[in-house]
Amino acid sequence: MELYELFFIIMIVMVAGFIQSVTGFGFGIFAMIFLPHLLTYTEANTLSSMLSMLTSLLVILATFRNVSWKNLIFPLVSCTVTTYLSVIFMKSQKNETLLLLLGIALFLLSVYFFFFSEKIKIKPTWYAGLIAGMFSGFMGGMFSIGGPPVVIYYMQSEKDSDHYLATISAYFVISGAISITAKATAGFITANVWLSLAVGVLGMALGSLIGKKARSKNIKPSVIKKTVYGVMAVSGIVNILQVVL
Repeated sequence: MELYELFFIIMIVMVAGFIQSVTGFGFGIFAMIFLPHLLTYTEANTLSSMLSMLTSLLVILATFRNVSWKNLIFPLVSCTVTTYLSVIFMKSQKNETLLLLLGIALFLLSVYFFFFSEKIKIKPTWYAGLIAGMFSGFMGGMFSIGGPPVVIYYMQSEKDSDHYLATISAYFVISGAISITAKATAGFITANVWLSLAVGVLGMALGSLIGKKARSKNIKPSVIKKTVYGVMAVSGIVNILQVVL
Protein backbone atom coordinates (compact mmCIF):
# COMPACT_ATOMS: atom_id res chain seq x y z
CA MET A 1 0.00 0.00 0.00
CA GLU A 2 1.09 3.58 -0.65
CA LEU A 3 1.68 6.02 2.21
CA TYR A 4 -1.06 8.35 1.00
CA GLU A 5 -3.55 5.47 1.14
CA LEU A 6 -2.62 4.75 4.76
CA PHE A 7 -3.00 8.46 5.54
CA PHE A 8 -6.51 8.50 4.07
CA ILE A 9 -7.41 5.36 6.02
CA ILE A 10 -6.32 7.07 9.25
CA MET A 11 -8.43 10.12 8.41
CA ILE A 12 -11.50 8.06 7.46
CA VAL A 13 -11.32 5.98 10.62
CA MET A 14 -10.69 9.08 12.75
CA VAL A 15 -13.87 10.75 11.45
CA ALA A 16 -15.79 7.49 11.89
CA GLY A 17 -14.54 7.23 15.47
CA PHE A 18 -15.56 10.83 16.10
CA ILE A 19 -19.07 10.17 14.77
CA GLN A 20 -19.39 7.01 16.88
CA SER A 21 -18.21 8.85 19.99
CA VAL A 22 -20.62 11.78 19.57
CA THR A 23 -23.73 10.00 18.28
CA GLY A 24 -23.32 6.47 19.67
CA PHE A 25 -23.45 4.82 16.24
CA GLY A 26 -22.25 5.21 12.66
CA PHE A 27 -18.67 3.92 12.66
CA GLY A 28 -19.26 1.14 10.13
CA ILE A 29 -21.60 3.25 8.01
CA PHE A 30 -19.14 6.11 7.56
CA ALA A 31 -16.13 3.82 7.13
CA MET A 32 -17.82 1.79 4.39
CA ILE A 33 -18.67 4.92 2.42
CA PHE A 34 -14.96 5.52 1.75
CA LEU A 35 -12.83 2.45 2.53
CA PRO A 36 -13.92 0.44 -0.56
CA HIS A 37 -12.31 3.14 -2.72
CA LEU A 38 -8.90 2.47 -1.12
CA LEU A 39 -9.06 -1.31 -0.61
CA THR A 40 -10.86 -4.15 -2.33
CA TYR A 41 -14.45 -4.48 -1.15
CA THR A 42 -13.80 -7.58 0.95
CA GLU A 43 -10.71 -6.00 2.55
CA ALA A 44 -12.62 -2.80 3.39
CA ASN A 45 -15.53 -4.82 4.76
CA THR A 46 -13.27 -6.92 6.98
CA LEU A 47 -11.28 -3.92 8.23
CA SER A 48 -14.47 -2.06 9.12
CA SER A 49 -15.78 -5.12 11.01
CA MET A 50 -12.55 -5.40 13.01
CA LEU A 51 -12.44 -1.73 13.97
CA SER A 52 -16.17 -1.61 14.75
CA MET A 53 -15.77 -4.56 17.09
CA LEU A 54 -12.90 -2.80 18.88
CA THR A 55 -15.01 0.31 19.48
CA SER A 56 -17.75 -1.82 21.09
CA LEU A 57 -15.16 -3.78 23.09
CA LEU A 58 -13.99 -0.54 24.72
CA VAL A 59 -17.58 0.19 25.77
CA ILE A 60 -18.25 -3.31 27.11
CA LEU A 61 -15.15 -3.26 29.30
CA ALA A 62 -16.75 -0.41 31.26
CA THR A 63 -20.36 -1.67 31.24
CA PHE A 64 -19.93 -5.46 31.55
CA ARG A 65 -22.09 -5.83 34.65
CA ASN A 66 -25.16 -4.33 32.95
CA VAL A 67 -25.33 -6.81 30.07
CA SER A 68 -28.64 -8.71 29.75
CA TRP A 69 -27.07 -11.96 28.58
CA LYS A 70 -30.34 -13.84 27.99
CA ASN A 71 -31.45 -11.12 25.59
CA LEU A 72 -28.47 -11.89 23.36
CA ILE A 73 -29.35 -15.51 22.61
CA PHE A 74 -32.00 -15.30 19.88
CA PRO A 75 -30.48 -12.38 17.94
CA LEU A 76 -27.05 -14.04 17.93
CA VAL A 77 -28.39 -17.43 16.79
CA SER A 78 -29.96 -16.02 13.62
CA CYS A 79 -27.11 -13.53 13.17
CA THR A 80 -24.58 -16.38 13.01
CA VAL A 81 -26.49 -18.17 10.25
CA THR A 82 -27.05 -15.15 8.01
CA THR A 83 -23.51 -13.83 8.55
CA TYR A 84 -21.99 -17.03 7.18
CA LEU A 85 -24.48 -17.17 4.30
CA SER A 86 -23.77 -13.55 3.32
CA VAL A 87 -19.99 -14.14 3.43
CA ILE A 88 -20.37 -17.22 1.20
CA PHE A 89 -22.40 -15.13 -1.24
CA MET A 90 -19.91 -12.25 -1.08
CA LYS A 91 -16.99 -14.56 -1.87
CA SER A 92 -18.60 -15.54 -5.17
CA GLN A 93 -19.24 -11.98 -6.39
CA LYS A 94 -17.11 -9.51 -8.34
CA ASN A 95 -15.86 -6.33 -6.66
CA GLU A 96 -18.06 -4.17 -8.94
CA THR A 97 -21.19 -6.12 -7.99
CA LEU A 98 -20.44 -5.70 -4.29
CA LEU A 99 -19.91 -1.95 -4.75
CA LEU A 100 -23.27 -1.73 -6.52
CA LEU A 101 -25.01 -3.59 -3.69
CA LEU A 102 -23.28 -1.34 -1.14
CA GLY A 103 -24.48 1.73 -3.03
CA ILE A 104 -28.06 0.47 -2.98
CA ALA A 105 -27.79 -0.38 0.73
CA LEU A 106 -26.37 3.06 1.63
CA PHE A 107 -29.09 4.87 -0.27
CA LEU A 108 -31.89 2.79 1.26
CA LEU A 109 -30.42 3.21 4.75
CA SER A 110 -30.26 6.98 4.30
CA VAL A 111 -33.96 6.98 3.36
CA TYR A 112 -34.73 4.85 6.42
CA PHE A 113 -32.79 7.13 8.78
CA PHE A 114 -34.26 10.33 7.34
CA PHE A 115 -37.92 9.26 7.28
CA PHE A 116 -38.62 6.09 9.27
CA SER A 117 -36.10 5.52 12.08
CA GLU A 118 -38.24 7.30 14.68
CA LYS A 119 -41.49 5.69 13.54
CA ILE A 120 -40.73 1.95 13.48
CA LYS A 121 -41.67 0.17 16.71
CA ILE A 122 -41.67 -3.58 17.44
CA LYS A 123 -42.73 -5.77 20.33
CA PRO A 124 -39.65 -7.20 22.10
CA THR A 125 -40.54 -10.87 21.62
CA TRP A 126 -38.13 -13.76 21.08
CA TYR A 127 -39.07 -14.03 17.41
CA ALA A 128 -38.52 -10.28 16.98
CA GLY A 129 -35.01 -10.91 18.32
CA LEU A 130 -34.54 -13.69 15.77
CA ILE A 131 -35.66 -11.44 12.91
CA ALA A 132 -33.51 -8.52 14.08
CA GLY A 133 -30.48 -10.79 14.36
CA MET A 134 -31.17 -12.29 10.93
CA PHE A 135 -31.17 -8.89 9.20
CA SER A 136 -28.25 -7.67 11.31
CA GLY A 137 -26.15 -10.71 10.38
CA PHE A 138 -26.88 -10.27 6.69
CA MET A 139 -26.11 -6.54 6.72
CA GLY A 140 -23.05 -7.00 8.92
CA GLY A 141 -21.69 -9.75 6.70
CA MET A 142 -22.41 -8.04 3.39
CA PHE A 143 -21.83 -4.39 4.27
CA SER A 144 -20.28 -4.28 7.77
CA ILE A 145 -23.39 -2.29 8.79
CA GLY A 146 -25.27 -4.59 11.13
CA GLY A 147 -26.50 -2.01 13.61
CA PRO A 148 -29.91 -0.68 12.51
CA PRO A 149 -32.02 -3.87 12.93
CA VAL A 150 -30.76 -4.66 16.43
CA VAL A 151 -30.89 -1.02 17.53
CA ILE A 152 -34.65 -1.12 16.87
CA TYR A 153 -34.99 -4.37 18.82
CA TYR A 154 -32.85 -3.48 21.83
CA MET A 155 -34.35 0.00 22.18
CA GLN A 156 -37.69 -1.73 22.76
CA SER A 157 -36.47 -4.66 24.88
CA GLU A 158 -33.97 -2.79 27.09
CA LYS A 159 -35.74 0.22 28.56
CA ASP A 160 -32.95 1.09 30.99
CA SER A 161 -30.32 3.12 29.12
CA ASP A 162 -27.38 1.50 30.96
CA HIS A 163 -28.60 -2.01 30.16
CA TYR A 164 -29.32 -0.99 26.57
CA LEU A 165 -25.81 0.35 25.98
CA ALA A 166 -24.14 -2.63 27.65
CA THR A 167 -26.29 -5.25 25.94
CA ILE A 168 -26.09 -3.86 22.42
CA SER A 169 -22.33 -3.36 22.84
CA ALA A 170 -22.00 -7.01 23.91
CA TYR A 171 -24.04 -8.00 20.86
CA PHE A 172 -21.72 -6.02 18.57
CA VAL A 173 -18.60 -7.58 20.12
CA ILE A 174 -19.88 -11.14 19.77
CA SER A 175 -21.48 -10.65 16.34
CA GLY A 176 -18.32 -8.85 15.24
CA ALA A 177 -16.20 -11.83 16.30
CA ILE A 178 -18.54 -14.13 14.36
CA SER A 179 -18.34 -11.90 11.29
CA ILE A 180 -14.54 -11.62 11.43
CA THR A 181 -14.19 -15.40 11.84
CA ALA A 182 -16.39 -15.99 8.79
CA LYS A 183 -14.43 -13.47 6.73
CA ALA A 184 -11.10 -14.91 7.87
CA THR A 185 -12.27 -18.37 6.84
CA ALA A 186 -13.20 -16.95 3.43
CA GLY A 187 -9.69 -15.53 3.03
CA PHE A 188 -10.64 -11.85 3.29
CA ILE A 189 -7.94 -10.96 5.85
CA THR A 190 -4.88 -9.93 3.84
CA ALA A 191 -1.62 -8.10 4.54
CA ASN A 192 -3.38 -4.87 3.51
CA VAL A 193 -6.03 -5.48 6.17
CA TRP A 194 -3.46 -6.02 8.93
CA LEU A 195 -1.50 -2.92 7.92
CA SER A 196 -4.66 -0.82 7.68
CA LEU A 197 -5.81 -2.13 11.07
CA ALA A 198 -2.53 -1.03 12.68
CA VAL A 199 -2.91 2.57 11.48
CA GLY A 200 -6.70 2.47 11.82
CA VAL A 201 -6.50 1.86 15.57
CA LEU A 202 -4.54 5.11 15.88
CA GLY A 203 -7.15 7.01 13.85
CA MET A 204 -9.99 5.47 15.86
CA ALA A 205 -8.37 6.51 19.16
CA LEU A 206 -7.86 10.08 17.94
CA GLY A 207 -11.43 10.31 16.66
CA SER A 208 -12.86 9.03 19.94
CA LEU A 209 -10.78 11.54 21.90
CA ILE A 210 -11.92 14.44 19.70
CA GLY A 211 -15.52 13.22 20.00
CA LYS A 212 -15.26 13.16 23.78
CA LYS A 213 -14.12 16.79 23.79
CA ALA A 214 -16.89 17.72 21.33
CA ARG A 215 -19.52 16.24 23.65
CA SER A 216 -18.27 18.44 26.47
CA LYS A 217 -18.88 21.48 24.25
CA ASN A 218 -22.51 20.46 23.61
CA ILE A 219 -22.17 19.83 19.88
CA LYS A 220 -25.57 18.57 18.72
CA PRO A 221 -25.47 14.88 17.70
CA SER A 222 -28.60 15.41 15.56
CA VAL A 223 -26.71 17.75 13.22
CA ILE A 224 -23.89 15.23 12.77
CA LYS A 225 -26.37 12.40 12.19
CA LYS A 226 -28.20 14.29 9.45
CA THR A 227 -24.90 15.16 7.80
CA VAL A 228 -23.93 11.48 7.77
CA TYR A 229 -27.33 10.52 6.33
CA GLY A 230 -26.84 13.03 3.52
CA VAL A 231 -23.34 11.74 2.77
CA MET A 232 -24.75 8.18 2.76
CA ALA A 233 -27.38 9.10 0.17
CA VAL A 234 -24.91 10.86 -2.11
CA SER A 235 -22.31 8.09 -1.75
CA GLY A 236 -24.91 5.43 -2.50
CA ILE A 237 -26.01 7.20 -5.68
CA VAL A 238 -22.38 7.73 -6.77
CA ASN A 239 -21.55 4.05 -6.21
CA ILE A 240 -24.57 2.98 -8.24
CA LEU A 241 -23.80 5.35 -11.11
CA GLN A 242 -20.10 4.42 -11.20
CA VAL A 243 -20.88 0.73 -11.57
CA VAL A 244 -23.86 1.09 -13.92
CA LEU A 245 -22.26 3.69 -16.22
